[in-house]
Amino acid sequence: MKLTCILALAMILSASAGGTTGFTFLQVPAGARAVAMGGAFTAVPGDPLSLYWNPAAAAKAPGSTLSTTYTSYMMDMQAGFIGWVNPRENDVIGVSLNYFYGGSFDRTTMEDPMGTGEEFSSNSMALAGSWAKSITETISIGATGRFIYSQIDSYNANGFSVDIGGMYSPSVLPGLTGALVVRNAGVQTKAFYTDNDPMPTEIAAGVSQSLIDGNLFLAADATMPFEGDLDIAVGAEYKPVDMLALRTGWSLSAKDTADNAGGGFVDAMGFGIGTHYNQFSLDYAWKPFADLGNTHRISLGMNL
Repeated sequence: MKLTCILALAMILSASAGGTTGFTFLQVPAGARAVAMGGAFTAVPGDPLSLYWNPAAAAKAPGSTLSTTYTSYMMDMQAGFIGWVNPRENDVIGVSLNYFYGGSFDRTTMEDPMGTGEEFSSNSMALAGSWAKSITETISIGATGRFIYSQIDSYNANGFSVDIGGMYSPSVLPGLTGALVVRNAGVQTKAFYTDNDPMPTEIAAGVSQSLIDGNLFLAADATMPFEGDLDIAVGAEYKPVDMLALRTGWSLSAKDTADNAGGGFVDAMGFGIGTHYNQFSLDYAWKPFADLGNTHRISLGMNL
């Protein structure tokens, strides 16, 4: 059971990270809307979950917003994200918490290979503060700094990282947005054992286009991790009515994971819906895995 859980955890994380790094949970995507759109979210302006994807996008936040996300994996593994963005007179500030619970494992020893009757668990979290500002009507910048902590049984590690991003919305092309961000650049300050692991640093470029008076939204990302392979993601969102959004997306990394597991085209995609009422919003995403089953994400938002 212990080995099965660890393998499942590794395969889930490998869908987001192509190489071997520390604090890989940081690359588990946050937000049901983003996951449904295949992870093409670097150039999505104004969404509160930009605290995870690109802090520069928070400069377009329409108001003070609290947003939470919960992800249910198999074998009791869970992930979550909570963020608050608050526009001020000249800038925007935000605070977020990202966590991952890897489940409970049966403890085994050389003397008791079938288990001692005890259990241990794996937990990770990252606490972050963000700042964003619109320099001009078309250009915004943002930065995030975070403290990271991860624990497996009695072993733990910690580190610090930063995200730095920019966003450009040319006035001559209404609805078009381009963005560039560096995520998780930092250092592991305490290792699990003796050697520090590299951080899951990546550079992402994205573009998005709003069409049909905002009822159709298209996005595409290219992400290059320092440890891993290039990932391409595309996503779409359509609103047949004001209170309903239908979403789908595809990514190259999800395709590679599905191919390695003997899956099909659907296993490389994400699907979701969203709605809102007054100051509240609700989003849901379904992401299939070829050999590990389905994952479900729910995001709740509230305008304060």
